[in-house]
Amino acid sequence: MMAGSGIPYWYPYINYMFLGPYLRKNPIRCYTEGTLINRRYRVESRLGYGSYATVFKVCDSFDNDAIYAAKVARKIDDNNGYFGKEVGVLEKCIGLVHWPQMKTHFETPSYRVIILSLEGESMSAVLGRKPNKFFTTENCLRISYALTTALRSLHGIGYIHRDLHHDNVMLKKVGQELVVRVIDLGQSTPSQPRQKCDFKAYSTSYHVLIGKNYCERDDLVSSMYLIADVAGAQIFDTDKYSLIDAKKRFHESPSSFFSGEEEPSD
Repeated sequence: MMAGSGIPYWYPYINYMFLGPYLRKNPIRCYTEGTLINRRYRVESRLGYGSYATVFKVCDSFDNDAIYAAKVARKIDDNNGYFGKEVGVLEKCIGLVHWPQMKTHFETPSYRVIILSLEGESMSAVLGRKPNKFFTTENCLRISYALTTALRSLHGIGYIHRDLHHDNVMLKKVGQELVVRVIDLGQSTPSQPRQKCDFKAYSTSYHVLIGKNYCERDDLVSSMYLIADVAGAQIFDTDKYSLIDAKKRFHESPSSFFSGEEEPSD
């Protein structure tokens, strides 16, 4: 989901198939600070919005003001049934460590709402505060391991994510531990039957770009692209090549895009 109220600094990574809806649809504005959703969940702030939903930080007034995220979609905007699909996969993710936990879901006359665990700060927001926009090697390894573990668990229940990018990976510090969560299952589908997807984002795998069916491999490839980017590795030369040709070059010889160990100096 797009963070904030405008195009983030990493705008080239947006899936351009969805750019029109992102720019055309406005965030839900009726829920402002202090208002109640369903006469229970008090809005603290708006966290972000996209073409399908707006996410708010809320307090549960029936549960000692426990903090949650409320994902709110206009019924008229949910033309593709994303709400039902997301609820379905979230129900299967209950108990899985690296995924948001759904507390409940309900409908009002105008909106569909999912109440979720609040999972930290998006990777794009964290990087936005860093002068060089990169993570350390140690943190890249931590995030990579967590993403691989998260995707393995999602694939294990028979689903694929299909929308891994900087705003769908959440980070928070718990003591000395970096906790990683993956959010936004609105594009998630069962892994079978396989489907072709007309995705053309920076994060879309090369195999999907050339027309192959989306499968578990493509989630992992998207996570590899993401980690390479936040590590500062320029694996796609889009100054000289189109994105699809740049990805083809990378996949023909991945190791050539990463520098080897430096020779010790005398």
